[in-house]
Amino acid sequence: MGPASPKKNHTSPTEVASLLFHTAEDLLGDALIKLPSILALKRAHPDLHLVWNAGQGSSVYANVLKPLIDGVIDEVHQETGLGTRWTQTLRPFWPRHFDCIIASERRLLPTLALHRMAHQTFIAPMGNFRLSTRRPDMDFARLPLHRQTQVLLEMAMETKLTPTPELPIPVAYGQLAQELLPPGPCYVGLAPGAGGKDKCWPLAHFIAVARAQLANERVPVFFLGPAERDWLQSLQSALPQALFPESDPRADLRGPLLAIALAARLRLGLANDSGVGHLLAAGGKPLVALFGRTNPTKFAPPYGERSVIRAQEFGAQGVAEIPVAHVLRVMEGILGAR
Repeated sequence: MGPASPKKNHTSPTEVASLLFHTAEDLLGDALIKLPSILALKRAHPDLHLVWNAGQGSSVYANVLKPLIDGVIDEVHQETGLGTRWTQTLRPFWPRHFDCIIASERRLLPTLALHRMAHQTFIAPMGNFRLSTRRPDMDFARLPLHRQTQVLLEMAMETKLTPTPELPIPVAYGQLAQELLPPGPCYVGLAPGAGGKDKCWPLAHFIAVARAQLANERVPVFFLGPAERDWLQSLQSALPQALFPESDPRADLRGPLLAIALAARLRLGLANDSGVGHLLAAGGKPLVALFGRTNPTKFAPPYGERSVIRAQEFGAQGVAEIPVAHVLRVMEGILGAR
């Protein structure tokens, strides 16, 4: 059994001292999208005891993004199984009491399981907030994920939050990023990978974009995810002047936090619909995002300017059909304005 949530004397019936936020799992992109609202919550309510639960899978808040939530999320639980079957206990939380529980999943089973727990306020979008203590005054389902997260937290606390795009990247990562991408050149980030190959614009197109940047005296900087490591040698051979900072021998710190710190040194990024694309967005610089069949609105990053190019603009469904020339025009329009 986990430790009891801290209690304090309530000065009003709506004051919230402890909050449990339940989600299915936290993949990198989703977690980055939610993070500004979570940081805003803790800024506004520094004494809040915030407990995070990933019921079905893992949470990157427990590992690769942990430095960003230390002192913000007080407990992270993952793969607890809560809400995955009808016959189950409510461990690790039973018999704890929470002032507020947010069941962010829309599935019936986890919502009912969480509703059984001791609470004062219950916030749940399942069934158009049928079991929820409070309901939003907007079409919640149409909101992008970052706004949904903000609205759920605002409903729980009965207060407005002000998310900001800056992330508390540890100083060591920023210093290493500056060493790998020193001041002076105009850096253009390229993220050619994605979780599914159907989301990937052809690698040859990214190479063409990189060559166009070199022709304009800009430096292409490639960001490769774990599934694209075997592209490294072929890209280095095709583009000897390009940079691959995450593979640099000086990169003694690695992972998403370094990628975000590097992205903050770019003038512009180009990415598929991918987790690495969310890392580039989290750097706060303009991003050109390429989409095929997936919805660019639901998972829009809350970090800065984003220009979306969809295959449907060209009468196609697959991202591969987006023309290189059009992507270059969009990029030049952004770069030329800066």
